[in-house]
Amino acid sequence: MNPIHRFGKQAIFAYLMIWFVGSLWMMAVLGSSSFERKILGVDFVLYHEYACFGFAGALGGALYGLRMFHEHYQELTTQWIYWYLMRPILCFGSAIITIILFASGIMLLEVGDSMSARISIAFLTGYGYGKFMEKLRDLTSTFFNGKNTNGTSGNGNGNGSDTPTK
Repeated sequence: MNPIHRFGKQAIFAYLMIWFVGSLWMMAVLGSSSFERKILGVDFVLYHEYACFGFAGALGGALYGLRMFHEHYQELTTQWIYWYLMRPILCFGSAIITIILFASGIMLLEVGDSMSARISIAFLTGYGYGKFMEKLRDLTSTFFNGKNTNGTSGNGNGNGSDTPTK
């Protein structure tokens, strides 16, 4: 039997479960009022909220990864292994960036100061990482060259050109 199929499935499942349970545990630790210390020289008091958002995104990414693992259990290939390994890490960073983009006003969704609302957005970013990346690609295309990927211009006139209609 192929070693990927023999040991890879158990390892991927364990890896995703560690991210899932670990993210829940870290969110609980960070949410406790007694957490005020440095870890590996990093003062987590300064980055407390960002760490919460990151772990919420990793939680969403790990949950989605576990769902896909269940649905595609028989189709484990090297490409899927890399996807499973990278998903929680990419979702961790994407969730933080999403909250920063919302707070800056670049992405038009008013999150407000509610920590639970921002954690929910971070979780959804992790769970829907692929859709987030599509939205980010469209946003950067519109922001930097006035056009998005579906061929319409970023000026809002809908005619597909960069010049306004008369």
